[in-house]
Amino acid sequence: MSAIPREFLCEHASSKSRVLVLLAHPDGPACVQAVFTCRDARAAQQAARLLSSAALNGTLTEQQETTAHKIATQLPDAPAASFRQALERARAGVWPSTAPASFSWPADDPLEEPAQDEPDLPVSAARSPKDARLADLPGPVVRVVQLREFHVYDQAKVLAAAAACGWVPVPEEELGEDDPYDVVGAVMFAAETTGELPGMDWLTDAQEGQLLLPGRGDEVADWSAEPVRINFGTGWRLRQAANPYATAPRPGTTPPVSEELLPDFASLFALPEACGCEEEDCQKCRWTFTPRTADLLFSALDELAEAAYDEAAELGERPVTKDDDGVWGFFARLPQVTWRQSMQWRRDLARACDDLSGDLRHGKWPRPSCAAEEMVLHFALDEAPTHLVADDSAHAALPQHRDDYDFDACSEFFFQDHDVLWLYDGTYNEDSPGADGPGPSGIPAALHPDNWFENFLSVPARSPGRPHRR
Repeated sequence: MSAIPREFLCEHASSKSRVLVLLAHPDGPACVQAVFTCRDARAAQQAARLLSSAALNGTLTEQQETTAHKIATQLPDAPAASFRQALERARAGVWPSTAPASFSWPADDPLEEPAQDEPDLPVSAARSPKDARLADLPGPVVRVVQLREFHVYDQAKVLAAAAACGWVPVPEEELGEDDPYDVVGAVMFAAETTGELPGMDWLTDAQEGQLLLPGRGDEVADWSAEPVRINFGTGWRLRQAANPYATAPRPGTTPPVSEELLPDFASLFALPEACGCEEEDCQKCRWTFTPRTADLLFSALDELAEAAYDEAAELGERPVTKDDDGVWGFFARLPQVTWRQSMQWRRDLARACDDLSGDLRHGKWPRPSCAAEEMVLHFALDEAPTHLVADDSAHAALPQHRDDYDFDACSEFFFQDHDVLWLYDGTYNEDSPGADGPGPSGIPAALHPDNWFENFLSVPARSPGRPHRR
């Protein structure tokens, strides 16, 4: 019998680790089946992650293939063979299953019936009545509208995977000629659950949110006299084609309508008139933060923010480990003391990149306001030179200056100190206790990752209500 592999998990014991696959069946509940057992817990964990990626995407990246080969060569012959076979099955999206693993769930199963002593209405209906108007609800009401687009590159795989997860298509007589198999229904089913199915890719994910206020005439949708309309704006690729200076958001998304154009760094950081005297006290001959330097630093911060948001979402609450084999290009670069931080902490670090690029957008030097911003600015200054591209006409149009690309000087002028880099000292690792003061094995309180977002007293604090970009 055939099943659909949905996810691969690990079960660890003191002497061995086992990789398991969660299988979805079209005619019964999901079940778990063993894949292979080995003694190396980290190899098993990495194998499960790679198998899950193969099941979701139908393929692995070149780097993932290299990691998979490395794992297979490290495992003993039997589990290595099982791992290679599992990879092929995961890529195909079909998994052989024994007959007892799949069965028809009885329609009259009492577990599927609501308990007799349950109240007629769920707690949420009593707390937030569905027929209530905006003014009747005691707490704030937030409206969030999402725009999602999915590309179905393997229709048969999407339909089979959705059916295996419990989706039921619209009756054939109700379907039109343009969608005879109810692909729209299958994708909507996926969007309402995990947003992922084998055979389809996520193209667009944008959202708009607003606080509804009775005094402004707002109303919840069910009582609204006016239709609910949200303007996501025109596509950023179309805008960029018309205006090469338009800021490109992350691939696969639509930016908000208020998305600004790339900053005019030539005006924001106007160059002083040339002097040439080179006298020590001459203001015109001092170091200048130039438009070209600002442009590359802005690009570096923007790219770091994208990487940080992506990795924060994919990592979730999982820690970074030494054996991630370069999977996490942003968070694995941080000192080990940060590797066990939460997903929200990681999202806040991504926002720190945007805070600094926002300084540049407004014509200000990016002076860090907290330890988190110090760390990401060090990253950006290291990355900025790599953003100099030979065929970038917009960058080439910026005025030239002798101080262009002097990122060493940026490092000297933008920071109060470089204490945050002490965390790369081998004394401070992920197992070091958090101390209230400095010590041979503890972390100074000001440098502990939990305190990275504490504002420096010498720099204006950021607005606590500022949003994350996503």
